Amino acid sequence: MNVDIIPTFKDISPQKIYGKTAIVLDVFRCTSTIITALANGCKEVIPASDDVEAESLASKLPRNSYILAGEIKGQKLPGFELGNSPVEFTRYPVRQKTVILTTTNGTEAIKICKPAKHVLIGSFLNVSSVCSRAATYQKDIIVACAGTRGNISLEDIMAAGCLIAELKQSSIETRCCDLARTFYYLYKYFKDNLEQILLTSRSGLNLQRLGYEHDITFCLQQDLYRIVPVYKNGVIRLSESGLLSSRSF
Repeated sequence: MNVDIIPTFKDISPQKIYGKTAIVLDVFRCTSTIITALANGCKEVIPASDDVEAESLASKLPRNSYILAGEIKGQKLPGFELGNSPVEFTRYPVRQKTVILTTTNGTEAIKICKPAKHVLIGSFLNVSSVCSRAATYQKDIIVACAGTRGNISLEDIMAAGCLIAELKQSSIETRCCDLARTFYYLYKYFKDNLEQILLTSRSGLNLQRLGYEHDITFCLQQDLYRIVPVYKNGVIRLSESGLLSSRSF
C-alpha cells in the first residue's frame, strides 16, 4: 500500500484523501486529548470548528449529557468546562459523557478529512494500534498532520515518522512518498531525544509559556493506550474493533 503525508490541515483536499485511510495527527494536543478522553470512558467526541459551533451542538443535547471543551491559541475557552490538556480528561469528568471539542488546528483537520474512506485518530499514545487498524483496511494511507495555523509542526513530523516506522515493521509492504521517507528518517535520527527536541520546538515553547509543560511529557508516551478512535458521520467513537485495551488514570 502507498503511504503519503499531508503536512498541515490547510493542505488537505478531498482529491488527496478520497477513498483512502486517513490517520489524523495533532500531537500537541487535540488528537492526544481525544484518545485520552475515550480511553477514560468518554461516550463520544464531537469536533467543532469554533466555540459558536460547539455551543450550537451542545444546545441540541440534554444538559447533563455533554461537556464543552476546547481552546483558542492554547488557552481554555471562557465558560467551557475543560480546555485541551489531555491530563484534564480523567475518568471522573468524562465517563459516559459526550465531549464537544474545538481546538485551533486539530478539530478542523479531522473535519476536513471527512471524504476519506476511513478516518482514524492517532498520536504517540496509540501508534501501534492505529497503524495495525489502518493496515487491516488494505487502502492507501494518508497521514494528515494538523500543523499550527498552516505551518508544519515538529511534533506532528515526529509522530508521522513514528507511524511510518511502525508500518514498515508490519508484514504489509509499504511504499512511501518522499515526504513520508523524510519524516521517517528524521524520527529515526531524533527518537532517543524526542522530549528534549520538542521542548525547544515552537509548540513546545508555547505550551511551556502557558504552563502546560506536563502535557508535552504526557503526549510523548508511546502506546499508552491500545485504542483506535474512528471519525464517522461527524462523531468520533470507539467501535468494538477500535477498543483493544487501555490503561486509564
